[in-house]
Order: sequence, then structure tokens, then C-alpha cells
Amino acid sequence: MKGEGRLLAIPGGVDDFKEIREGGYYFVDKSELVSDIVNDRSKVFLFTRPRRFGKSLNLSMIDAFFNLEYKGNKWFDGLKVNSHPEVEEHRNAYPVIRLCMKDLVADDVEGFNGRLKLMLKSVYRGFKYLRDSDLVDEDLRREYFSAGDLSDMQMERSVISLCQMLEQYHGVKPIVLIDEYDNPVNNAFNRDFYAGVMGSLRRFYSLTLKGNPYMSFAVVTGVMQIAKESIFSGLNNLRVDNVFSKKFDERYGFTEPEVKDLCAYYGHPEKFEEAKEWYDGYRFGDADIYNPWSLLTYIYNDFEPGTYWADTSGNDILDVLLENADKDTNSVLVALGNGQAVVKGINPTVAMEDVGKKPTATYSIMAVAGYLNAVPKGDNDYRLSIPNREMYKVFYDKVIDSVWRFDKDLFKPLFDSMENADVPKMEESLFMLFSKNFFDILLRDEADCRLVLATIALGRGGRYDVGIEREAGNGRADIIMRRNDPRYPNIVVELKKSRSKTDIFNTMEKEARKALTQIKTKEYYLGMKGKTYLYGVCFQNKKAKVLFEEMDL
Repeated sequence: MKGEGRLLAIPGGVDDFKEIREGGYYFVDKSELVSDIVNDRSKVFLFTRPRRFGKSLNLSMIDAFFNLEYKGNKWFDGLKVNSHPEVEEHRNAYPVIRLCMKDLVADDVEGFNGRLKLMLKSVYRGFKYLRDSDLVDEDLRREYFSAGDLSDMQMERSVISLCQMLEQYHGVKPIVLIDEYDNPVNNAFNRDFYAGVMGSLRRFYSLTLKGNPYMSFAVVTGVMQIAKESIFSGLNNLRVDNVFSKKFDERYGFTEPEVKDLCAYYGHPEKFEEAKEWYDGYRFGDADIYNPWSLLTYIYNDFEPGTYWADTSGNDILDVLLENADKDTNSVLVALGNGQAVVKGINPTVAMEDVGKKPTATYSIMAVAGYLNAVPKGDNDYRLSIPNREMYKVFYDKVIDSVWRFDKDLFKPLFDSMENADVPKMEESLFMLFSKNFFDILLRDEADCRLVLATIALGRGGRYDVGIEREAGNGRADIIMRRNDPRYPNIVVELKKSRSKTDIFNTMEKEARKALTQIKTKEYYLGMKGKTYLYGVCFQNKKAKVLFEEMDL
């Protein structure tokens, strides 16, 4: 292998196993996935994980191990799979059919079917040696190796027919690998040609995978586990491994020892804690998992943390879910955005007719897509939380932005006034904010008001590390905004709600004074440096009274 005597390269964006092993790249050894598959002996495997968690690379590794085209290679030298002698008889012993559904996006059913047919024609060109072989059925050769376009029926039967021809030629049943099987579904969802695409995919996948007598086994990958009735109709021989499954839990993403090894190898073992803060927090089965894409990009960028996963392509279905979220769901998303954990029922299987209609679909897709971590709590209940610092930043852009999809011009004046110590403007902005009907459900008490303000504060462009009810000084402050940029002040807010029906003005001022005094008495500002603004706020109905004090720490 290349790379001896110098540091191996970071394989950012390289998902070809052969290229990584020959090109001098660092490889986090997941090769025991091969022995797992051999020993499991299932007919069809479906692995679902968030995007950029190693699905395509693992599929490429499976191809490299089993594909008879690669006999005599040294790509697996020194890897863990070699400690499993039971797999040796399977090494480079099968023809392999590999399909990638990533680029099958179109604007209508005809366009989708046309792209699928072109992809299948390309796959057939890789086996053109079958075209002139007397070992292969002549009618099949004539039907599928002709220069003409495939019919819809030929398209749907193309893989099972290719399997039959490969078994006739090689005397062994081939393996079928399908990457990003759900990508065409995401592209077509909520568009008028969705039903047509789903019909084509259902027939194609069912004929390819259901009872295919010419196939040894198949491995399918994707982000979501779409319900069988939607896309794998009648397929009963499916072994599903998702983010909640335990058997293959460490085979996708990086474990803590693997991350420690990476940091140490590239010369910065002391950066492990930072890497953990930014990119840990996922729970797959019984394993604690780091985001591999972000971790590798972090190291490539000289250990500079950032929202690297967010820069990759998104999930269109999630946008639909958030656009249709009801008030209760929005309240849960707001709580999550402020660091709280919530327990909700979720289902790892996505029934497409539920998307945009049932809250469980929202939480389920957010968990399987990597926006939330989900830990089982019993029955179908899971403890949901935002996994790490990277995802807190992504969460605002993707989720909180959807929650506050109202008149955002209300928010900027409020926090401008807070940063500029403009008390009259802050009171006016709070009144304007609380006057909007869409906040009624969120303004029952101090806790609700705290949640609203702290969530809006998350959108200040990374200026602050925002927390609610965070341990500070000698107690728990309502809202702490620690500055990340020295040009802005630290901000501490304590909230009170007045329910008095007489002498309202004096009562509100008294409560606001009590809030300000509480900040100072309990020293919520301890640990802050530089200019720090303290705000005692009392609100009643839609009115607010604000008292202010500045400290230089």
C-alpha cells in the first residue's frame, strides 16, 4: 500500500474502497462487516443510516471482497476480516451487479424511467462478455444486449435476467448491491409524479429482490426504511438494520477508540475532547457513534471545527415535515433547539402517507436522517435530543428556521435592543412580539417565555452560546447568552410573570427588580469576561417591564 513513511491522506469524499487502499488514504477498518454478512446468511440486507455515514464506502468494500473480477488483490491485507477464516471460500468468488440510484432524479415519470433504463444499459455494458457466450440463453442475450431501448417490462426484469445469465456463465449465483435505494423517493415526494415513480420502483425492487432464484444475496443501502407496502411489496426475506439495530451497530460511523486513534495519528491527541463535543452523540444500537464525514473534514481542515455535515445535500422530505408541523410539534422542536431532551414515540419504518400528517413521522425521519439522537426508553418511546454542537448549529438553520417561519422582522429589533442596552426599544419589541397570535400557545408562564426568547436568540449568527436554565453562579439562570465574539456583550436574562390585576405597573416593576436582584445575588454572570448586560424582565399578558444593569467583568 502507498503511504509508507509519511502520513496517510484524509479520504474526504472518497467512497471507493479500492482507491482508498491503493491511494495512500487512512482507512478506518470496518471490514468485519463482510464476515457479519457471511455469518448472518440472510437473503437481502437493508442498511439504513444518515447520509455521509459510510454506506457507499462499505458497499464498495463488499464489492471488492466478493467480486470475482478482483481475484488476487491485496486490499484486505492487514484488515480485521482476515481473522475470520470462514469467509475465505467467499473471497472474490461471485459475479457482482452494482446499482447506484443516486442520480435517478427527474421531473416526471417518463424522465425517471428513462434515466433508470440508461443506468441499466450501462450496467449491462459491464458484462458484455455474456453477449456472445453459448453458455448463456440466446433469447436473453438477444433481448438485453440489443442496441434498442428497454421496454418498461424489460426494465423491471433487467436485474433478475442479468442474474440468470451470470449464473449460467459462471456457475455461481451473483450478488446484487443497490446504493441509495430511497433517493428517487425523496426526489419525487410531494410532487405530482410521485405515485408513478413509486409504482416503477415497487415493481423493479420486487422483481429484483423478491424470491430471485438466480441471486446469492443482496445488500441495499439508504437513509430511510420505507415501509414494505410502499416499496418492497411482498418481500419477506429482508434483514433490516437501522439506527436502532444492534447487530451491525459499529459498522457505520466512527467509534470513540477509532476517533482517538485518528486524532493521535494526525498529531493532535489533545483535540479528542473538541472532536467529541462537535461530532459525537449518535447512538446506533448499543454503540456510541461519531459523524465520520464531519470528523474527517475537521481533521483535514487542521482540526478547525465547523458544520461540515450541513454542507452536504439535505433531505427534501424533512422540509415537507417541518412545513406541516402543528403547534405541539413546533413546541417540541423549540425545546430540542434549546438543549432539552424529550420522550416521544417514533417508528423507524416510514409510511409515506404519514409524512406531513403524523408527528411520529417528523421525529422518526429526523432520527434516522441524523438530525436527532434517539435512545430507547421502552415500547416505542425514545429519548430524543440534539446529538452534538455541530447539529445544534444545523438545527437552527434547518428546524428552528421552520418553526419561526412567521414575520422574522420582529426578532431582529428585539435582540438589537438587547445588545445596545436600549430598554424602551426592548419593551416595545417584546410587546410587538407577544401581540402576535402565533405565540399564544408558548406564553403560558415564565418557562414558555424563556423558551421563546432563547430559541429566537439561537439565530444570532453564532454570536452567542445560548442556554436556558443553565447552571450559573449559585443557581440556574433563565437565559444565558455567552458571547462568541468580543464585539458583543454577554447577556443574562431573568424572567418573572405577574398575575396581579391591580396596580399592574408597580407590580411589574417590582417583579422586574426582583429578577435583576436575583441575577446579582446568585452571580449568574460568574465566568464571563468583558462587557455583560443584566436584564430583569417581568411580563403580564402582552406587556413587558425591563430593568437593566451593566457590568464590566
